[in-house]
Amino acid sequence: MSRAEVAHPEVVDKKRLSILFVCTGNACRSQIAEGWARYLLPKSDLSEMFDFYIASAGLETHGLNTNAVLVMQEAGLDISAQTSDLLGAQQLEHADWVITLCDHADQYCPDIPAGVKRLHWGLADPAKADISADDVLTPFRKTREEVAQLMQQWITEQQVNFACCASFTVDDVQVHRETVYQGFMQLQQVQLKHRLFEGGWSETFQRELLVRHQAVMVLLYDPERDAVVLIEQFRVGALEDKHGPWLLEMVAGIVEPGESLQEVASREALEEAGCKVQMLERVTQVWTSPGGSNENITLFCGKVDSFGVGGVHGLAEEHENICVRVVSYEVAMQALATGIIRDASSTIAMQWLQLNRDELRKRWNE
Repeated sequence: MSRAEVAHPEVVDKKRLSILFVCTGNACRSQIAEGWARYLLPKSDLSEMFDFYIASAGLETHGLNTNAVLVMQEAGLDISAQTSDLLGAQQLEHADWVITLCDHADQYCPDIPAGVKRLHWGLADPAKADISADDVLTPFRKTREEVAQLMQQWITEQQVNFACCASFTVDDVQVHRETVYQGFMQLQQVQLKHRLFEGGWSETFQRELLVRHQAVMVLLYDPERDAVVLIEQFRVGALEDKHGPWLLEMVAGIVEPGESLQEVASREALEEAGCKVQMLERVTQVWTSPGGSNENITLFCGKVDSFGVGGVHGLAEEHENICVRVVSYEVAMQALATGIIRDASSTIAMQWLQLNRDELRKRWNE
């Protein structure tokens, strides 16, 4: 790939971009999302690079929602020819993106095949809104505008990604690995070479890679009390910290074989903080130190009831000694601003909460 190809992606032949919207219960949210995607994507810069395949499916079968059709017609979009099919394995296998639109779909959607990207938009069901018979379309109009904003945001993010990033894949790297140490963690010696932005291949060079299992971190938030559940524990990686190696952070844990990310979040919340997670919102996925480690953490925000939460938790067999603290949102943000909360993942989670707190409280307190 030449520098010209990186700077001007329009010279690359068009590829197929498949987007699948998934919902459960009333399927109107996925139908509205499909309608906006069909309208907005052809108008975006992505249309210069991709031909689009857009569909919606559900965990249950539902027909086209009449109210969704009406509010989309008000916006000048006709979705009356759309269908919302029962979600199947073949649809998932052929998707590039799976976007879920309600909490139940996020938690119970079948496993996504490797290589398929996943995004969750947690939206309230407008068909279940407590309103008068004369005002039945109001919640559908609200959902229409929420989905339009989310769809435009996603398109903008993809346009930035393709404008700024080369389309290299794992096939553009040649790797030979050797395990040189196996203990609590694994250390690999890696010989590799990779494609260059200016074309051709790099020389073969050596790196050391710290291998860790995939992990989950969950920010425990009580929307009714506007409180955050934090944990304090010893961290060997912070031995050189001038304040000491006890860090104030979020609940986290390693994904065991056969566990889903959501199951890990719920398990660790109970083990480390004594909290039962009522709802989960996916925040993001981060590489914590990709220059030398493959550690990958998925961040969640979990709705909890913080009443009576506290004390010392953790598994003795894992040498965990965890002090649980419940603080107000304001105190948690002060802890972030003053550097008391200072690990990367907890910082990201708190900043996400700062951006999404009002909308999250409104939705979770309904």
